[in-house]
Amino acid sequence: MPSIYLAGPDIFRSDAVAEGERLKALCTAGGVTGVFPLDGTEQETDPERIRDKCIADIETCAVVVANISPFRGPHMDPGTAWELGYAQARGKPVFLWSAAGGDLLSRIETTPDGDRWRDGDGHLVENFGARENLMIAPSGTHVHDGPEAAIAAAAAYLRPPPRAAGSRFGLLQMIGIAAAAALLASWLGDRFLFK
Repeated sequence: MPSIYLAGPDIFRSDAVAEGERLKALCTAGGVTGVFPLDGTEQETDPERIRDKCIADIETCAVVVANISPFRGPHMDPGTAWELGYAQARGKPVFLWSAAGGDLLSRIETTPDGDRWRDGDGHLVENFGARENLMIAPSGTHVHDGPEAAIAAAAAYLRPPPRAAGSRFGLLQMIGIAAAAALLASWLGDRFLFK
């Protein structure tokens, strides 16, 4: 079965293992395998091993589903952002979801500066109407409202299109018809053209 890497700050939850099992069950219900970053690392304390395992998991998975909900501030988890960038650099499709409604600008306290907005430190704040930074959710990127929808979309992407009933028989029929037509053309050519 194709596999999905389940990126996000869910690994920091107090019920992280249970949440990972829930997300993996959603994957299984969609006919794919879910890979949660904590799988096999619950007792691991070496940061390099944890990082290496996450990278290896991304490499082996076909797609990434990422929770880009705000985490410890108005933006997503930075580790998840890194994983998304890595996956995209490796050519892996990503499917995003966020529990936060509204755009990024609505989550940051700002003051107007002409037709722009600035945060409390005077820095410009993006106002592209997206739910996260444009490098994470570029124009046209769909951000699902929850993991159920994002996982379902990823699973649908990974499933091969259903074969039409009898498609194998139809192909064999076409081959047979082509062979019969070739034999008939050969016979007609021999009978009438090459006497």
